[in-house]
Amino acid sequence: MNLLRIEWLKLRRYNTFWILSSLFAGLFLFWNYGVNKSFVSLGKGPANLLSSTYSFPQIWGNMGYLYSWFVIFLCVFVIISISNEFTYRTNRQHIIDGMERLDFLHAKALLVLTISLSATAFFIVTGFVFGFLNGGGNPFENFEKVGYVFLYTLNYLSFSAFLAFFIKRSGLSIMLLLAYILMETILSGLINWKFNTYVGNLMPLQSSDELLPLNALKALNNIAGNAKPDAPVYLLVIFSLVYIGLYYLLLRRKITTADL
Repeated sequence: MNLLRIEWLKLRRYNTFWILSSLFAGLFLFWNYGVNKSFVSLGKGPANLLSSTYSFPQIWGNMGYLYSWFVIFLCVFVIISISNEFTYRTNRQHIIDGMERLDFLHAKALLVLTISLSATAFFIVTGFVFGFLNGGGNPFENFEKVGYVFLYTLNYLSFSAFLAFFIKRSGLSIMLLLAYILMETILSGLINWKFNTYVGNLMPLQSSDELLPLNALKALNNIAGNAKPDAPVYLLVIFSLVYIGLYYLLLRRKITTADL
């Protein structure tokens, strides 16, 4: 907990943290409000089908897909936070002051974990608010999507931290992150299409992406006859966890052997 306290002391007066966190939360709320209003407006009538998209239990899956688009703000913050430690040599100062090398890594790991938990808690609160405002229902049906949201966030933030530790430059790390996301999306889709398989969905970030799909798009693909094999959810969860563990093990090896 002392390591987390040290990180908090750095963050509480760090404008970049508050700006990016506010962008994540504010845009997520604003976007969901707009989408919800559109669904309710289009869904007026005897069946009112579209408005049910933002009531329980559908809200967890639909809001989870939208959530995945805004995690990039948190990824950018993690990259900047870690890169600045190398840019301003504060990581070396921590070691000089008596911090162990692994403590430095664990402090950042705790930061990533705390941000992931906080973002997931924010997602839960937002889901409950919109769900109850749109007719209620059983809020705990499909609630496993909340776990997928946490795993998605943890995977993306861990990968961002992994890049920052190796590249040590925020601008280049952010560019590489965006380029990798685009490249992996194209490559996984190409593999799945070429071989009619789901193996492409087991790549590092795609394994978590597939946990938060857009169900409406899947339904349209099924109707159009373009459906592709889906990876079992348990396999997506396992691969996501394996990749997160792999990031940590590689960083642990690097930080204990490389020159800081």
